[in-house]
Order: sequence, then structure tokens, then C-alpha cells
Amino acid sequence: MTAPKCSCEKFERLEGASVNAYVAAFLEDLGRADPEKRNLFRCRACGRTWEKRAPEEKAGSTRPSLVRTG
Repeated sequence: MTAPKCSCEKFERLEGASVNAYVAAFLEDLGRADPEKRNLFRCRACGRTWEKRAPEEKAGSTRPSLVRTG
């Protein structure tokens, strides 16, 4: 059985419950090795970088987001 391929090229932003699911399935936490890279992740399949962001208060959102940075 092969691992599913990432979907990094299909979107630039995720929000809500899909954030934690995508992180667990495809991303490596860069903050574990370097505390300065807290909230930064790298896709294990394609190498793209992502940033996990807290909910934006001014937008009235209560959901975290994951934004592609590379």
C-alpha cells in the first residue's frame, strides 16, 4: 500500500479542522529542531513550506489556518 500524495499544489490556505489533519498526514514540524521556526512546517512529499497561524481576531475567525509560504 502506498502513501497518499500531498495536495500542496492544489491550495494555498486551509482553515479549521483540516489544518490538524493535513499537518498530521503530510507535514514535518520544523519547530521541533529549531524553536525559532515555531509554527513552520515542511511537506514530507514535496518540500513546500507552510505556516500555521492563530485565528485572526479582527476577522472574527475562531479557526486556525495553514498558509503555504513556499
